[in-house]
Amino acid sequence: MSSMAASPTSKVSVFLVEDQTAIRQLLASFVGALPGFAVVGEAKDCQEALAGIDAVRPQVVILDWMLPDGTGQGVLTALRSSMPAPQVLVFSANTTELSIRTALSLGARGYIEKTASLEDFTTALRQVAAGQVHLGAVVSAVVHRLVRNPQATARGFELSPRENDILRHVAEGLSSKEIANRLGLSVRTVDNHRAAVGRKTGLNSVAQLTLHAYELGLVSLPGGQRVTPPP
Repeated sequence: MSSMAASPTSKVSVFLVEDQTAIRQLLASFVGALPGFAVVGEAKDCQEALAGIDAVRPQVVILDWMLPDGTGQGVLTALRSSMPAPQVLVFSANTTELSIRTALSLGARGYIEKTASLEDFTTALRQVAAGQVHLGAVVSAVVHRLVRNPQATARGFELSPRENDILRHVAEGLSSKEIANRLGLSVRTVDNHRAAVGRKTGLNSVAQLTLHAYELGLVSLPGGQRVTPPP
C-alpha cells in the first residue's frame, strides 16, 4: 500500500477545494469524522487553494472542477510542479468528456460525480489516498466511451475554429447580435455555436466561458488576472 494511506499513528491530511460554503462545510464534517483522515485546510477558489496547499502540504486534495476564478485545470497544472504532489480526487457535478479527460491527463487520481452516494465517495477517497485510481459510475462510463473510440470522442468535444471564434468574442463581452455582425453570420447561427460550446465544455455562464477562453489562450483576463502557483 502507498505511503499515502493512514498508519495506526497518523492520519491522511486532506485539503478541500469547493466554492459552495454549505457543501464545503458538510464535506469537512464528513471527511473529518472518517477514521484515518484529518481535514487540514479549505479553499473556495483556485487562488486560495494554491496558497493553502502550498502552506499545509496535504496528502490528498478534494477538488471541485468549477470554481469562481477558474477550473480544476489551473489547480492541477500548478500542482504538477509540487514536491511531493498531493493525490487529487475531483468531486464535481461537471462530468463532460472534456473535463474528465483534462483532469485525468493532468494527474488526478480520481474523479467522482456529486450525485454519488456517501459510500461511493468514501471508497473513492480511501483509494485515492492509497495511490489508487477511482472513477465514479458516471465518470467510468464516459472514460469507457473515450477508450473505445478515442478519435471520434476527441472530435466530439474539441471546439471547431468557428466555435473558438465565438468563444473568444463571448469572452470579450460581445452579445450574440454583435458577434453575428462581426463575423457576418445570423444571430441564430451564433446562438447554435454557443449552444455547441456549452454542450462540449459543460459551461454555460459568460464568466465560466471567459475563464475557459483564457485557459485555451484565446483571451487575456482583465487586469492580467491568472492562476499561478504561490512562490
